[in-house]
Amino acid sequence: MTQTIATGVPAEATAPPTPPMKVACGDGSPVDVKPLVAKGTGFHAAVGYFLAIAGAVVISVISYGIALLVMLVGAVWDFFRRRKAEAILHGSAIKAGPDQFPELYDCLNTFADRLGMSDPPDLYVIEDNTQNAAAVNVGRRKVVLLIDDIVEACLRSGDPRTLAFVIGHELAHHRLGHTGTLRAYVGKIYKRLARLDELSCDTIANELVGDHAISLQALALLLSGPHLAAHTNFDALARQAEEVANNKMSKKAEKTLTHPLLLRRFHRLAHPG
Repeated sequence: MTQTIATGVPAEATAPPTPPMKVACGDGSPVDVKPLVAKGTGFHAAVGYFLAIAGAVVISVISYGIALLVMLVGAVWDFFRRRKAEAILHGSAIKAGPDQFPELYDCLNTFADRLGMSDPPDLYVIEDNTQNAAAVNVGRRKVVLLIDDIVEACLRSGDPRTLAFVIGHELAHHRLGHTGTLRAYVGKIYKRLARLDELSCDTIANELVGDHAISLQALALLLSGPHLAAHTNFDALARQAEEVANNKMSKKAEKTLTHPLLLRRFHRLAHPG
């Protein structure tokens, strides 16, 4: 008969796993985010807020105030939706901590300290196939989500510092206030601002990691996924990124997107300034 412990879980299933990685978190020095914010962000943030507020006022006037009432009801509904989402996340994903994925937990907290964040976000690893990672507000908490595929890709890469870049990027979104309710809404309706935010977070993550080659490798992993990373020709990828950066149609294609094309992000990190 299989021996169990007090939790009722088979003993062999509760054995502590071998630490999956040692995520390096740079040299530990504080990072000033202000000079790392993408050029033009302040201007486009102002434009985005103006458009959002002006739009709300116009709609309220046209609807004789009904739209304003709807927005207030929506805000109350959103509050309870977020509380429910918090419970769903906690019941559907693995929360990192001192005794659960401690390397990831330590990296996030080290980066948060270097960014001057007194209340670090929670970190969860979740199984999904729609994105790589995300920075979100869930209920009352700021959360960094890591999708299992990107964790696997970084493990397979042979250098888990690539995962530190991903963590740093998502943490930067929280540090710069991109995940607040109003700011996130403005980013969705004014996509130029959202794309600048992504570039800012790439730059901050690169500064946190402290290794330009690792940052580029992390972006390459986002392109190839966990299974093809080892077979990707990095030089050919750099040439493709150069083609994308010089293609005017690529810039036009981005206008409907909240994220820059990955190869444009790759090229920008490869050619800073």
